[in-house]
Amino acid sequence: MKKVHATIPLALASSLLVSTGIAADALKPDSEGYIRDWVMLAPIRLPEQEPGGDSLLKEQIKEEAKLRPKPGDRIRVNGKELVWQTVSAPTHHFDFNATLKSANDHSAGFMVTYIVCDKEMPNVTIAVASNDQGRIYFNGVDIYAFTEARPLMLDADKGRVTLKAGVNVIVFKIVNELNSWQGAMRFLDKAGAPITSLQVRLSP
Repeated sequence: MKKVHATIPLALASSLLVSTGIAADALKPDSEGYIRDWVMLAPIRLPEQEPGGDSLLKEQIKEEAKLRPKPGDRIRVNGKELVWQTVSAPTHHFDFNATLKSANDHSAGFMVTYIVCDKEMPNVTIAVASNDQGRIYFNGVDIYAFTEARPLMLDADKGRVTLKAGVNVIVFKIVNELNSWQGAMRFLDKAGAPITSLQVRLSP
C-alpha cells in the first residue's frame, strides 16, 4: 500500500445527500463494494500554516480512535459545537464540501461507519482513497495514514484486514488543505471481487 507515513501493524502496505429515516438493516455496500453510508463530523478548522500531514497525525478529538458516534450526537471541538450527521453518498465517494454546502480549506473531518458480519472474514482487502490526507482507525487500532496532499484516486491504497464476526468500527479521518475534500472505501474478497453482502449500520 503506497504511503508516506504508515502506522500499519497489518499487511496494509459528486455530491452528498443528508439522509433521514434510513432503516439500519437496509444499508449495504453498493454493487462495486463501496461504502456509501456514514456518520459525519465536520468541519474542524486547522491552522493554515500547519502542513496537512502534521495535522493528520495529531488528534483533533481526544482518543479519536475510539469514536463510536451515532447520528445527532454533539461534541465540542476547539470551542465549537459540532453534530454528527448521517450522510449517504449517491456515488462511490463522499464529498465533505458538497454536504456542508461550503468550501472548507485547512479543515479535518471524520466519517464513521459500522460494518456487521455474520462470521469472521480474514484476508479481506480494504481499498482506500482520500483527498487530501487520510487516516483509518479499524476497530480502535490506528492502521493507516497517508500524509501527502493528493487528488481523489479510487482504490489508491490497498491492504489486508480481518473483519471480525459482529460489528466492525471504521473511523476514516480526512484532512483538506485546499479545494476538494473527498474520500472513498470498499472491501474486496481474495479474488479481488467487491464484497456486497456486508451490513452497514450508522450507530454502534
